[in-house]
Amino acid sequence: MSPSRIAAGRGRWLRAVLALAIASACLGAVAYAAIKPKRPATGERLLQARFLEVPQASSTAAEPQFKFHVPPRAHGDNPPLLPGSGGGRKSTRHFQCRLDNGVWERCDSPYRPSGLAAGEHWLAVRAFNRDGRAGPAASYSWRQVAPASAPAEVDPKQFTIEAREALADLYPGDPAQPVQLLIANPNPEAIEVTDLTVAIAGGTPNCPAENFELTQPGVSPAAPLTVPANGSIGLPATAAPTIAMLNLPVNQDACRGAEVPLLFSGEAHG
Repeated sequence: MSPSRIAAGRGRWLRAVLALAIASACLGAVAYAAIKPKRPATGERLLQARFLEVPQASSTAAEPQFKFHVPPRAHGDNPPLLPGSGGGRKSTRHFQCRLDNGVWERCDSPYRPSGLAAGEHWLAVRAFNRDGRAGPAASYSWRQVAPASAPAEVDPKQFTIEAREALADLYPGDPAQPVQLLIANPNPEAIEVTDLTVAIAGGTPNCPAENFELTQPGVSPAAPLTVPANGSIGLPATAAPTIAMLNLPVNQDACRGAEVPLLFSGEAHG
């Protein structure tokens, strides 16, 4: 065979081998495409919910507040998931909350559960991406404490206070004498007197109240005086107020035989 025919035969053989290699590569690419798993339409990652605000470990709030979001990735391929976001178009991303052993329900941040009984509670939050797939849930537990109840309002009751007998004459430096008081209750139920006060009503001309010293009755919320319904009771001697005339370095003759006007006030509840 001549050299020119040998060269031509080798050229045809090389072209055939090259065509076969190209065909094999195309068939392999087609086969790989047929078995390669399809990516989701958006290819969005699963979203991890995070708490921004939670109540205290022991909360007395009637509606404890939770705030949550989805933090953005470092490269910014998924913006934060926040209420009202969406850039002008409706987003299919959303949150679901689960309180205690309840069911998952759609929710928004801030979330405020109400009607909670005192005791331990927990809340879980998860976020759904545009493909409708839920990401890992974030959870938080706390103890709900019933707020301290406000003191019950009491209805003040009317009653009267008067001196049972007139005071004896007062002299400078004499021992104090008790003021006998009578407490009358006009109400159809018993009352408790929790406060009594005695004061001098200005004194008399040339004998002002500064000439006298008063001690107040021994009645208080810790030591009340019970008065029966539609009845009256004398203040015990141990709780009676006293009055004395001070021995001052001035002429006190104007106080001799003077009548000391006393005023009584107090408070009582049914």
